[in-house]
Amino acid sequence: MSEAIVIDSRYCGPPGSANGGYVAGLLAGRIVRPADGSFRWPVPLGRELQLDRDGDGAKLFHAGELLVEAKPIDLHLPVPAPPSLAEAHEASGRYLGRRVRLRFARCFGCGIERATGYGLRIFAGPAGRADGLYAAPWVPESTFADERGWVRPEFVWAALDCAGGFALIGDDAERFLLTARLAVRIEALPHTGQPHVVTAWVIERGDRKHVSGTAVFTAQGKLLALGRALWVEPQVGS
Repeated sequence: MSEAIVIDSRYCGPPGSANGGYVAGLLAGRIVRPADGSFRWPVPLGRELQLDRDGDGAKLFHAGELLVEAKPIDLHLPVPAPPSLAEAHEASGRYLGRRVRLRFARCFGCGIERATGYGLRIFAGPAGRADGLYAAPWVPESTFADERGWVRPEFVWAALDCAGGFALIGDDAERFLLTARLAVRIEALPHTGQPHVVTAWVIERGDRKHVSGTAVFTAQGKLLALGRALWVEPQVGS
């Protein structure tokens, strides 16, 4: 099964390319179970792309070149206890993008220059805990939901993307990471208009490759979704 899709510029991530969580979530929607999205190349915006079902997985191509592949996965991940909603608001006040203009200030997931309802506006900052947890409040807008008010899965994937990068870069505004892989398990969908808490934490640091975890909770602390991401730090000049 194959279909042509176009990623609207609204769903940008790094300048000139699509938000990784959103794209991987689109592919995962064809699998309908926990999935792992792996990126070969940045996904262009406004171009016709080919989305193919491939056995149990899905692949995204541009001009015959494989960009992203998603496969089913059994994702199990220890998740730190979430902060309260009030603590998440305090953590978001320490979001790096509030102090300096970041190169991804218009990112669909974490861009502070995106208007309400036009981006997710998840601004994760340090929660001030010994475990280094990052957190942010999130009240999903109706533009990201189905007719019943449940947030569509691709937007849950997007919500589980950027925060993990901030947990890794800390206060280094010049540091730049790209999502290379993102695995997600959704237990239940968030509902629009309701406050939620998004968390992120460091799982592993390497030389140029790092791993983070992310999660979405209700304001009462119920786990709705979790993710594990591999991030790559591009070499200088690449």
